[in-house]
Amino acid sequence: MKWLTQANIDTAHIDPGKPWQNGTNESFNGKFRDECLSMEWFRNRIDAKITIEQFRRQYNEIRPHSSLGQLTPLEFKQKLSSTKTLEPDRPGCAFRPRRTVDPVMADSPERSDVS
Repeated sequence: MKWLTQANIDTAHIDPGKPWQNGTNESFNGKFRDECLSMEWFRNRIDAKITIEQFRRQYNEIRPHSSLGQLTPLEFKQKLSSTKTLEPDRPGCAFRPRRTVDPVMADSPERSDVS
């Protein structure tokens, strides 16, 4: 948590029983459950580790993602690096720390500095 403060990154609390507050993670959890866990019968932990690692690599390296314009993550990374100079403080840079806003606090006057 110390590095979050040093990087000036705010955290957002996700209320129990409200998965829509973190739709990206819930979307992945659903895909992981439907496309990996429900399709396999693991004989032991080693079998589970191997199968889950294969799914992780396929999901992160090969599978096209709708959020990336139906590009694979590798294709998106190549496209991004060919069109932008990666400077840490430049607006719109892919590696710039993202600040999150708690939806409950978003309209609060104390939070008016968060973009």
